[in-house]
Amino acid sequence: MRRAQLTLIVNNEGPCGDDHPVPGQKSWSNKFDPYALKVSGPELWSAYFRARFASPREVALFCDVSFQTALNWWGAVTAPAGHIAILVMLSDPGAPAFFADSLRRAA
Repeated sequence: MRRAQLTLIVNNEGPCGDDHPVPGQKSWSNKFDPYALKVSGPELWSAYFRARFASPREVALFCDVSFQTALNWWGAVTAPAGHIAILVMLSDPGAPAFFADSLRRAA
């Protein structure tokens, strides 16, 4: 059985968004509470996976993890590690907006 491969497609022709910090913002810790983000991480990831995939099995196949790990993410028991977060951000153009909207609603 052949494993799925990730293909990253980069478009350097379109303009990038405005990534300048908000005036007066000195650090990310002034904008986000790191502890609250850590505590809410499993719920955020569960909501993302449920919006993007039809089942925990699809999550397991896409992220190349065991079904049990995907089931833990799906049920908000745990959150993915950093390399999975990077995979999601690089492969799903809508992921950053999904998480930004989720955090904005929670604030």
